[in-house]
Amino acid sequence: MKPPEQIWKAIAQDIKEDIIAGVYNSADWLKETELSEKYSVSKTPVREALRYLGGIGIVEIIPNRRARISQLEKKDVQNLYCIQAVLEGLAVQLATPELKQSHLVKLERFVNLLEKYSKEGKSKEYEKANIGFHSLIWRSSGNEKLLEMINGIYEQLQRFRSIHRRYPERFKVLVADHRKILEAIYQKDGIEAERLIRLHTKKQEQYILEILKKENMF
Repeated sequence: MKPPEQIWKAIAQDIKEDIIAGVYNSADWLKETELSEKYSVSKTPVREALRYLGGIGIVEIIPNRRARISQLEKKDVQNLYCIQAVLEGLAVQLATPELKQSHLVKLERFVNLLEKYSKEGKSKEYEKANIGFHSLIWRSSGNEKLLEMINGIYEQLQRFRSIHRRYPERFKVLVADHRKILEAIYQKDGIEAERLIRLHTKKQEQYILEILKKENMF
């Protein structure tokens, strides 16, 4: 039998993936009773899973033990990407002088994969390579608190992964940004790398807002 922590974490991950995939719509309630029946567990791990998802802003906890997907306004999306740009910019500036040759080899590999998967239209593989590229930079900043903050924002932005999957052609232009960021890192130019990663994040924000508006999400 799995330890209790592993059970609720697995449930939280599954619910999060369902939200990202669009299994639930914004009007759906996430009820403890229904979820406990779905996962064949007691309400306790379900409650812990929902509490965790509430803590990272993906769901909103309502009194009487119900939860629903957090409703995002346009300003919320703008604020999240604004914070992400600042935090990632700081991370790459701190990481650039610290990255070793072995790190650069890995970053180069990730960029090659991003270019490959973008051409092939493999969205899930692209996502994996993308987080690999960015998270290596975050971890190399050497600032654990900064890493914790970035991960928190990233978790909230995960709900937009389904948009990347539905409109992969809209994000092909972002692939070239990774190559430019890597070139700045090769040159040990942390200031330029920060500028590029902020611009990269701003482009993501613009594309997401355009699509959300197109789909009448605002």
